[in-house]
Amino acid sequence: MFKRKILAFICTAIISEPIIGLFFMLIERSTIWELPALIAFTSIYAIPVILLFGIPISILSAKMNNRFDGNKRVFFSLIVHLFVGTSFVVLLILILDSRFIFTNFNAFDSYFLVASTLISLIGWGMDEILRIYFRKKQET
Repeated sequence: MFKRKILAFICTAIISEPIIGLFFMLIERSTIWELPALIAFTSIYAIPVILLFGIPISILSAKMNNRFDGNKRVFFSLIVHLFVGTSFVVLLILILDSRFIFTNFNAFDSYFLVASTLISLIGWGMDEILRIYFRKKQET
């Protein structure tokens, strides 16, 4: 399982960083020439968070949803990934800032919220794809 989680981390980082960089480019109305810098900038912050926060949460989600089967497990795994992805931003804002997040939500927080949600969604998808791949590989 740990091998699959590391592989999911690598795939998530490779897929999500250009998507998040493109998303930031569209929001900031930057040019296409600034896209590599935006990807590098998001990679500096996102890759360590995915590694140190995403892999343990993915393992926890797998352990929590182990008792479910089929579509029910997939759905609850998605809920866990999205909940933790969005709650990470809420916790980060509460720790780093002394304001109430639900009344003073600003555009800077939106960047983090969208990036975290997209990365957790991509991480969940990669984990599910690799789960199917490894299961088929074991059956043959």
